[in-house]
Amino acid sequence: MFNLNNGARSCIIQGMEHILSSRSGDGWVNLATDEYLLERYRRGEMDGVTLYFYVNSNAVIIGRNQNAWRECDARAMEEDGVQLVRRHTGGGAVYHDGGNLNFSFITDERHYDKERFNRVILAALKKAGVEAEVSGRNDFTANGRKFSGCAYGLMGPARAMHGTLLVSTDMTRLSRYLVPSKRKLAAKGISSVRARVVNLSELAPVTVEDMRRCVTEAFTEEFGECEELIIPDDGIKEIERLTQRNRSWEWRMGRTPAFDHRIEGRFSFGELELLLKLRNGRVAEAEVFTDALDTGLAERIAALVKGKRFDTAELCAALAAGGPEGKELAEHIITEENGKMTREEMVSIAAEARRELHGLAERSLGETRTKAYLMRFLAERTSLRIVDKGAWFYAVHDEGAKSSTAVRADFDAVPVGGGAEHRCGHDGHSAALLLLALMLEGRTVGRNVVLLFQHAEEIGAGAKECCALFSDERVDEIVGLHNIPGEPMGTVLLKRGCFACASCGAEIRMTGSPTHAAYPENGVNPTAALCRLALKLPELAEETERKHSRMTLTTVVGMDIGARAFGVAASDGRLMATLRSESTAALDELVSRIEIEAAGEAEANGLSAETKLCDVFPATENDPALVESMERACIAANLPYKYLDAPFRWSEDFGEYGAYAPALFFGLGSGEDTAPLHTEGYEYPDELLPRAADAFMCFITRENAE
Repeated sequence: MFNLNNGARSCIIQGMEHILSSRSGDGWVNLATDEYLLERYRRGEMDGVTLYFYVNSNAVIIGRNQNAWRECDARAMEEDGVQLVRRHTGGGAVYHDGGNLNFSFITDERHYDKERFNRVILAALKKAGVEAEVSGRNDFTANGRKFSGCAYGLMGPARAMHGTLLVSTDMTRLSRYLVPSKRKLAAKGISSVRARVVNLSELAPVTVEDMRRCVTEAFTEEFGECEELIIPDDGIKEIERLTQRNRSWEWRMGRTPAFDHRIEGRFSFGELELLLKLRNGRVAEAEVFTDALDTGLAERIAALVKGKRFDTAELCAALAAGGPEGKELAEHIITEENGKMTREEMVSIAAEARRELHGLAERSLGETRTKAYLMRFLAERTSLRIVDKGAWFYAVHDEGAKSSTAVRADFDAVPVGGGAEHRCGHDGHSAALLLLALMLEGRTVGRNVVLLFQHAEEIGAGAKECCALFSDERVDEIVGLHNIPGEPMGTVLLKRGCFACASCGAEIRMTGSPTHAAYPENGVNPTAALCRLALKLPELAEETERKHSRMTLTTVVGMDIGARAFGVAASDGRLMATLRSESTAALDELVSRIEIEAAGEAEANGLSAETKLCDVFPATENDPALVESMERACIAANLPYKYLDAPFRWSEDFGEYGAYAPALFFGLGSGEDTAPLHTEGYEYPDELLPRAADAFMCFITRENAE
């Protein structure tokens, strides 16, 4: 079955990435091996990343918590000798045969990097002659058609990304055995199973073994030297035990009780079906089936309702106390009964609000109509406590909880000519907060939430004023985001330490004395001194960068000297430059050095000098613990995320809030084809609104998920 080294010791395998290829076509064996490897990482017995390949012969694989009777045609499978294999992780149902290559990246939380794993698969496909892309959260597609889907496993500190590559799968069999939910297909706008998928062999002349070789080469290029993983004897015994469980009827099929009532729906975390068996008006038994990636969700939901009266209020109260998924299920039940606004309706309303805000674009310190619209929206549609602070405001979702999270959005626009346009996406930031407010309405999340609507971000003035929030309300932490064009839609961008640079505008004015242009020697002209200073700025930045070991930069943005008067020599001039650094301390030192240099030039040339700063932004520094919490929340909620290698050079006045409470600022990809910020072609994509609101909700409810 595998290469073995008899009597191999069980120890921590360190310092090397590993590759394991199963020689078995038995799906029960192959999925048992996958589970065994994840368990070894959970126990800390392995290090690095393991790439595991297997090919199953004619099998339908379902998620740990799915209803086998509804996901596949068991009778047809039995007639054709097709295995039913229930995996140990979540996710949906897929068909495997000899034309299907399966892969797993298995590791621990320190080495888990979904973006790197995706790069390996995309690079392998390119080697095979297929141009592909990541689509949504879990799929790989080519020309809009899916050939690979992924599921994710968490087991303590262990992490896994499982995927399948359709190379030459028998599509007629796929359609014969899989019976997917009509809701799931409708939600994706697809008419049939067959229409969803494509074989790689239709796109390029490749075989399963070709793809195994290409993935292996791409993995080695990405991660470096690898070695073949040897399963020890005690591991073989553990795999055999798990295989016997996988084969058992109880594990595969025997989980569905007779039931009296069914509750089902499609939610942000996936599909869920709740079956209730009633006795004397109470829930005697509960069974949950779901394709959610959280493998413990079904058991948690069932435990919440067992023993409760078959009463909407009691069931919903029990569910709402059980974390974000339970709350969403409770909201669904209430919606079904009294017609409460659905998620789709909330998203539609928020998108319309975003378009309204786009048309109201106003410059910093003049956002009167924008602010009025936002306050009116919340007053008419929510029960939040709204506090008007003049140029800005905030709204409170108060649960009387012990902790509070502030979520910030900005609402000013970019100055364009004599007016303004939303070329930075602040209309989308505010609309996402409106959507979050709708999602919070009538919901218990375990903490108080303060929605902070900030003015004047573009000039760096708004956050300083909004820091008054910390005197008015208890705020234990604050979070914000910015949409990032050029990055995959909905991908959360995290950065430890500095996320965005400190910066300021520096205006250095030098004044001498005028004279007739025919007698320049009789006056004092600042031209030479300002030019020398302009040439000196990069040198001062380089010296400061070396001292602080943090990127520091100067950019001359303008210079004007004298006037259009050809008979008069120049006697007054100014140099304007933008200064920026990854460190606020380095920026402060650079400003000081420029002031000293300007004063020296002025004194040496009989000039007076004055330096004025404007648009001052501190560095946006992230609290390390909040970054780690957000990463874990993304994994638990299956939100795509990646870490940035360097801070953004642009600035954000969100950095002001870090002096008052732990702060987290993250990016959110707004699409790889989106126009750059502050350009004429940029507009915030409405598709990003629910992703932004979900990311905030993911952060707010992370303790429930953990």
